[in-house]
Amino acid sequence: MNKRLISRLMHERVSGLRSSGVYFFRGDFEHVLSGAVLEYVPRGVYIWDFRFPLFDFFGPNLMYSDRLPGSAFIGKGEMSEEAIVDYVMASPEVQNAFGTGSPMSLDEFVQHLLQSNALLNPHARLIHAAALILLGQELRTADMLDELPPILHPSDVPHCHLLRESLRQGPEAARTLLDQVREKNLRAFGLA
Repeated sequence: MNKRLISRLMHERVSGLRSSGVYFFRGDFEHVLSGAVLEYVPRGVYIWDFRFPLFDFFGPNLMYSDRLPGSAFIGKGEMSEEAIVDYVMASPEVQNAFGTGSPMSLDEFVQHLLQSNALLNPHARLIHAAALILLGQELRTADMLDELPPILHPSDVPHCHLLRESLRQGPEAARTLLDQVREKNLRAFGLA
């Protein structure tokens, strides 16, 4: 599979497409990247319906994304690069992500979290709290942040405490912290 050719074909097919390695996403994002990921493995490629909140302390990951339903795997040599791009672009999930409507909003991202199994993961619960801060729901968030530390992975505890402490200083301090995380993630995707 020629990754460069696939990338070029994806860019030809989607107006305003941005990419970073295997990540392909709308260029008109604000807080959430959405699009597709082509995860190359030695046997072929997995295709993901990609969502990533830029305020995630961990950095780029697929926690909020789903492999395409049905056949999300294309074996090496099974299809030409053109056919792979056609297959990706034909999926309703990718069509929705790259459609002419608005990019994924914070409200839509929160709804996705609530409707998925993502909140079974304590890290996703921390990011859910961060999203609620950005949505102006600080009171609800403060309680969530107080309950999270005992169940978080040790690497997430400092982020939770930092977010909670910044929220104690006021909503603007918390938003400033999340803006710093956003900038770090934009740099990780080569967008800053």
